[in-house]
Amino acid sequence: MFKSEFITAEKLLNWNSKLNLNLNDSFIKKGQLLLRAGQPCNHFYYVVKGCLRIYYYDLNGNEVTHWFSAKDTFITSPLSFFRQEENILYIEALEDTRVLFITSKQFDLINTNTNFDREFRKLSADFAIILSRRIMDIHTKTAQERYFNLIETHPYLLQKAKLSHIASFLGITPQSLSRIRKNT
Repeated sequence: MFKSEFITAEKLLNWNSKLNLNLNDSFIKKGQLLLRAGQPCNHFYYVVKGCLRIYYYDLNGNEVTHWFSAKDTFITSPLSFFRQEENILYIEALEDTRVLFITSKQFDLINTNTNFDREFRKLSADFAIILSRRIMDIHTKTAQERYFNLIETHPYLLQKAKLSHIASFLGITPQSLSRIRKNT
């Protein structure tokens, strides 16, 4: 969902060439799942074009939107990809999407090169900060403030995601989101 200042398609393709990674790409049609719960996540995905939604089911069986990932961003199921723990996430294409994917072995090749490893550590730190801020915002900002921040920083989501997905991501009900939108 959040663009990195450090990783671009050109940079990733440059790494592919310099490190002989042999990156693969895949095309996912709108509505298609790239990953399902219970399926091991063996890839780290870079979104070349399109938009993905990452979600899971809570204890009551409700879908919870965890993240959005659009053009020029990475996404994976971290617990499954890095720790080989059971995957509980689903990754769904919100529109026709093209991704490049990196296997664990290719990821290890990137991490053995000091220059590339430094960039990935920075990317990981940035992601941790963004995720931390998102969690704190749920507890320290109003639903309206969270909504305005989302549309200010990521206006494309209003065209790509269902309002129920946006409400879930914001930690509010669809009815609350409708009231916020009506009053703006």
